[in-house]
Amino acid sequence: LAIEERWTVGGDNYKKYKEEASLQKYRVALDELERLVVMHLFELSKLSLSGTGYKLRQQIGKALQRRSDAIRNAINKYNLQAAALDPPRPRLSWKDIADYSFLGEFDLLRYSRTDIRQVDWSKPTYQEASVKFFKLHQAHEQIQRLNIEVRRLWTAIHDEDAQMTATVNTLLDSHLALGQELQKRWKLRSAVNSVHLFRLDQIESQPGFSGIRGIGRRVG
Repeated sequence: LAIEERWTVGGDNYKKYKEEASLQKYRVALDELERLVVMHLFELSKLSLSGTGYKLRQQIGKALQRRSDAIRNAINKYNLQAAALDPPRPRLSWKDIADYSFLGEFDLLRYSRTDIRQVDWSKPTYQEASVKFFKLHQAHEQIQRLNIEVRRLWTAIHDEDAQMTATVNTLLDSHLALGQELQKRWKLRSAVNSVHLFRLDQIESQPGFSGIRGIGRRVG
């Protein structure tokens, strides 16, 4: 075979290909774990479908229980292979898998020439901070929109009350039966509007309310 020098335990070539073998086992364990999680998510989506019958739901429920056991076993195998790498890859728990909201998060665990685990955006703390930042930014936009909608609802209820009161009074003079029926129905709607007005008043009474208080004027 023309082998000039045999590999020895601890040699450079031995270490290199031992690392490659460990990395291959790690990737296989990770792929298996990802496959089981994907199947788990698909079965969960089927379970929530409105057209799924009772028997099928029972079968899916049993399958989910079996799948959960398989995922736990896959997590144990993954952690075993992750610990064998140099440097070791992060360990996973059932809670970590349950918290994964995107399948792309599995890609963060894959090996690459550039260790993305050291990049800020791949760290859970930075990810959570980014999510909270965008939620806070969106909350400010929603407050501005709600300031408009609160006054718009105030105005709509006020205008409707004035219009319906005038219409009912007119019908009571010209068409008594129709006027009484409309008056009865308007009382029900007016009761609902009273609840809305109470809530709107509570909103405007908040110390942090930044909108314009009171009734507006309809344009057009």
